[in-house]
Amino acid sequence: MNAVKLRWEVRPDVADYCAKASGMDRERAYFTPPLACSIWSVAAQECTIVTGPNTSHLALGHEVRHCFEGHFHP
Repeated sequence: MNAVKLRWEVRPDVADYCAKASGMDRERAYFTPPLACSIWSVAAQECTIVTGPNTSHLALGHEVRHCFEGHFHP
């Protein structure tokens, strides 16, 4: 995956949106709400990074890595 089209979406409901997008159950989403996520669209051939309005370089870089490497952690 060396040629990746990226899109960045900023949402106020990032924790709820990312929990639903990743299929996270309610209990896990409550105790460890996601700060950001990346979603790969096969149809659009692009990776969308979703963050809240106040994000860090660390969170953004982590999601960019997912776009290029896929799911790299348990």
